Amino acid sequence: MKKLNFFLSPRSFSYLLLFLLFVFSACEKEAVNVTDDPFLDLQSKAHKDLSSKTNEFFGPAQQLGLGVVRSSVTIRRDGTPQTIGVRISKKSFESFPEEEVVLSLELPQKTGGLPFDHISLNWNPQGHEPDGIYTLPHFDVHFYMISVEEQMQITDPEKAANLPSPEEIPTGYFIPGAPSLVPYMGVHWLSHDAPELPPTFEKFTHTFIYGSYDGDFIFMEPMITVEYLENEADGTPFPFTQPEKYPMEGFYYPTNYSMSYDSQRKEYLIEMAGMVWRE
Repeated sequence: MKKLNFFLSPRSFSYLLLFLLFVFSACEKEAVNVTDDPFLDLQSKAHKDLSSKTNEFFGPAQQLGLGVVRSSVTIRRDGTPQTIGVRISKKSFESFPEEEVVLSLELPQKTGGLPFDHISLNWNPQGHEPDGIYTLPHFDVHFYMISVEEQMQITDPEKAANLPSPEEIPTGYFIPGAPSLVPYMGVHWLSHDAPELPPTFEKFTHTFIYGSYDGDFIFMEPMITVEYLENEADGTPFPFTQPEKYPMEGFYYPTNYSMSYDSQRKEYLIEMAGMVWRE
């Protein structure tokens, strides 16, 4: 077979190079145009608009096990609050302390007109009374409307027996028996509709509690089991009933609470939302 030899002159080589550059540039432009879809562009703009409508602010983190806990407040661009809650890192769930832990969490400087002063997070590895109902590993998340100093003065049974006026009591809430003071917390009010209570006695997963002391409601409290957070926390909002009259006027008050998992930050969220201005 005769061997063929190909030879390009410098001028021909230049033409070939220009041709190849043209082909490659055309292909590159086509690849860009594939993603330049109007629908995808609208989706991107909508996502940017949505994400830019709120800002999330955090309080100082505190250690829980090998992880951390911190408060969180989400505020819209117009300055109104959207959520308030706590974030608990997944590392905490992998290393819970065997003993009870109480953490007082500072709120961010910006709270958007919320009535809350701080959050007290209680980790209960064996749960607490009443036996057979709340004796499961769970969190008590107290959103206090008084200062830490005032909370530390909650020790007087007589002041605990001074209950709020009827119009301040949220619909369907009651005290089981005589007012029982939990020192440094207050008197706990339960909901008649709580499924873990009689007559249904369903397994406790989560519930919502109000707390009072010396004639005023002073905290709101979601209680959530570890089992629920790890297996069922999907962000579903759970509404809770409201009073006719609020402890303090001129603030935004929440109307529901939810639990979810932030896979990006690897944190569990316990939040209150549905803010309504009360005058």
